[in-house]
Amino acid sequence: MEIVIAVAERIVEYTVEPVGRWLCYSCHYKSNMENLKNQVKTLRNAKDRVQHAIEAASNNGDEIEDDVKTWLTEVDGIMHQLATKKFGGDEEEEESRNSNASCLNLKQRHQISREAKKMAGNISELLENGNFDRVSYRPASQEMVTPRNMDYMTFDSRISITNKIMEALRDANIHKIGVWGSPGVGKSTLMKEIFGKAKEEGLFNEVALANVTDSADPIRRIQGEIAEMLGLELGPDRTEIGRAARLRARLEKDKEKKTLVILDDIWKHLDLEEIGITPSKRCKVLLTSRDRQVLSSEMGTEENNFKLDILEEEAAWNLFEKMAGDSLKDDLVVQSVAIKVAKACGGLPIALVTVSRALKNQKNLGDWEDALVELTRPPPEHDTRIWSPVYSCIQLSYKHLVGRELKSLFLLCAQQGYYISYRDLLKYGFGLCLFHGIHTLKEARNRLDKLVRNLQDACLLLQSPHSSEEYYMHDIVRHVATIIASNDHNMFVMRSDGGQKAWPDVDALKRCEALSVLGGQYPEKMEFPKLRYFHVQEKYLPTSIFFQGIDTLEVLSLTNMVVTSPPFPFPNLRALCLDGCKLGNIGRIGKVSTLVILSLAYSNILGLSKEIGSLTHLRLLDLTNCVKLHLIPSNVLSRLVNLEELYMRNICFLWEVEEPNNEGKLASLAELKHLSHLVTLEIDIRNGMKLPKDLFSQDLERYKICIEDIWTSAFEGEAFSRTLHFKLNMSFQLDFGIKMLLKKTEYLYLDESNRTTSILYELDREDFQQLKHLHIQNNNIKHIPNLRTPAVTFPILETFVLKGMTSLKEICQGNLPLTSFKNLKVLKVESCQKLRFIFSSSIARGLSLLEELNITRCNIVGVIFMKEEENGIEEAVGDMMLFHRLQTLVLEGLPKLVSFLSTRETNSEGSHDLQLPLLHHHQLSFPSLKELHLRDLPRIKHVWSKEVFRFSCSTSFSC
Repeated sequence: MEIVIAVAERIVEYTVEPVGRWLCYSCHYKSNMENLKNQVKTLRNAKDRVQHAIEAASNNGDEIEDDVKTWLTEVDGIMHQLATKKFGGDEEEEESRNSNASCLNLKQRHQISREAKKMAGNISELLENGNFDRVSYRPASQEMVTPRNMDYMTFDSRISITNKIMEALRDANIHKIGVWGSPGVGKSTLMKEIFGKAKEEGLFNEVALANVTDSADPIRRIQGEIAEMLGLELGPDRTEIGRAARLRARLEKDKEKKTLVILDDIWKHLDLEEIGITPSKRCKVLLTSRDRQVLSSEMGTEENNFKLDILEEEAAWNLFEKMAGDSLKDDLVVQSVAIKVAKACGGLPIALVTVSRALKNQKNLGDWEDALVELTRPPPEHDTRIWSPVYSCIQLSYKHLVGRELKSLFLLCAQQGYYISYRDLLKYGFGLCLFHGIHTLKEARNRLDKLVRNLQDACLLLQSPHSSEEYYMHDIVRHVATIIASNDHNMFVMRSDGGQKAWPDVDALKRCEALSVLGGQYPEKMEFPKLRYFHVQEKYLPTSIFFQGIDTLEVLSLTNMVVTSPPFPFPNLRALCLDGCKLGNIGRIGKVSTLVILSLAYSNILGLSKEIGSLTHLRLLDLTNCVKLHLIPSNVLSRLVNLEELYMRNICFLWEVEEPNNEGKLASLAELKHLSHLVTLEIDIRNGMKLPKDLFSQDLERYKICIEDIWTSAFEGEAFSRTLHFKLNMSFQLDFGIKMLLKKTEYLYLDESNRTTSILYELDREDFQQLKHLHIQNNNIKHIPNLRTPAVTFPILETFVLKGMTSLKEICQGNLPLTSFKNLKVLKVESCQKLRFIFSSSIARGLSLLEELNITRCNIVGVIFMKEEENGIEEAVGDMMLFHRLQTLVLEGLPKLVSFLSTRETNSEGSHDLQLPLLHHHQLSFPSLKELHLRDLPRIKHVWSKEVFRFSCSTSFSC
């Protein structure tokens, strides 16, 4: 019985239940189909909503989330299934199926109902998954930076600075980097190049670039630009502090991620923390500015600043030619003018690109010639297609100069010729009271030094290659400065070599406050009732035209002119400069009691009148190169009690000998001791004059003093502010005043051919601490005194010249610290007939900065550098003797020379293998050598061995 029951249960399990489920699908056919229909409708509506959100996001530039894309794909897939199985098809077909449901056999009803329920379940799951909080995200704008005019980035100068910046970015210890350069030089374009290279090389996971510029709300805008490039939503309602916190959290979130933030075009201090940036190994900051001072002092990038220079002439032409199109290649006449146009752009990329685009594919010669005129003589309206963008760029830099003084100095520079003298700026600036709160020339110098540095840091004033006290302006910067000066400040510059030639109208001249005439013709009659500064550079001055009714004049500068009778006095004149003029009677100058500056340099004056002594307010007197001057009455100089600067170089004036009861008619040197405010002195003292005791005050800060010698036109000491040039006789006494000057001297030239005992024996080691250039000649010493002590003697010496030292046996006696000549760049030894070698090898290893080595006419020099020995044992082979910066090596007239580096025995007669090359030693290396001059070396058979000598492949030599 139990078996029967078990069998019956199994039959029910395998037959009744499946039949029941089968009948259930058939019975619920209508409800399942209705449910599916509703689900399909809901799904369609959900899809439409998502699609609308996607369209809106795409229109805003957002990226669609991947899970949203997947969901849409799945929706499309199930819709396709419904259509294929005719589920959820068109309504007419669906209604037909429902109305004929009774006609379906049980098997069809079961199958359709079952699939409908399954489909409804799948749709229900899709609907649940389709409840998105958002369908899109704001992409990080990493691909938004597209470099412009990248062709010029291939030039050597651009490649070099790009590589240097990239190297700094790779350095884990550098967190902030600065790049500075002239307006329009291409800093922003360079930043786009760095952006691309940083991404390309994978140095950073993310790179963000924000243009700072000069905006009203820079912090909020910078935050927004950085956040956009990082794909971060800051929210419009957040405060700056809240936005900074959110940005900082984003930058510091991932410990493994590295970010580079580029802030382009900074004008003033920017608080990075206030923005939300903390520079670190994982978040580096690259900054650009037109002003080096902003980067160095205010942003703290002093140690890691890079300057972007203008393009060199060849590179500038290549860029210009490429941008101007193929028309230049077809017409050589047009091309010749185009070359001049490109040169007039002065290597400034913004000018090169602007002008070349304006003239692109232009074949008309007249248009090119007109562009050349426009560049060299800019229109006062500055709103032409060529000038407008260039003017705006530089005018913006002028606008951001801080303070009236700095802007006034910039405009004063524009009033000068091509080269701008520091001394002229001092004279004119002090005469115009340009420096606020300044009463002395010493104070004015300090202020002027700072202002000049500020203009240089802003790339609006450049250092002259000729002198440390001379500057110049980029041609385009000077043109813009001239336009600003004339349009906004009633300052005019008339030039014969380009620039403004046509004189302003009468009304403009009546408003004129500053006028420079650097050539051209004069109108018949002019009035200047407000003129304060007047500079003329011509051969003849029609004084009847210029000097009628000018009571406001403060600075008058006439250069290289004939001035027979200066039209004085002017009631407010403070500075009078008659440099290079042919002058008549200058006695009337003494009546201009307001004068604080008087410059007669290079003029033809024969003497100073007694009236000059009445100028008790005078602060500066310049008589440089007044070669005809032979009369200075006594008590003229001594009465100039406020004099701070006196220039009397290259004057053959015979000073009166000061003796008891001698009331001479001429000035004596002792009068200089009455000038208690004197801080600058340039003077020649000749004809065996005996110097008054303590003539030179220890208060002198700048001096060029020449005794018994002549300044040459190629005078090396010109670049130094503290120079002593002595050709001494037996009467010379080293008094306290001179010894104090020696302690501060930068350049010392010492010729003692007329003395038996050198003053060097009277000097201490401390007397050389500031020395940068030392020239000793015609001296009978056997070694340089005070080079026997173990202390550092010449810590900053750069140039060392020994000439005609007939008794000199050793330059250094004993062991000196390696750092004694650590800054030496030039070493010249000539005609030292008892000298056997130059330096020991230990000293030579410290000459890492040496650039020029010149040894000539030394009869017994056997080696240049002597390897040292201790207790008869030659020093062990040490490190490579690397003359890394040596560019010029001259060895001439050395009959005993056998080796560049060797032992003491090498120098003995016959002990050296003459088959060995001069530069054979394996410890020598000259990687930067460019010039090698060898002459009159009879014992040298070979110069070098290829196996061991290391030199630059560009080396040239002569024998």
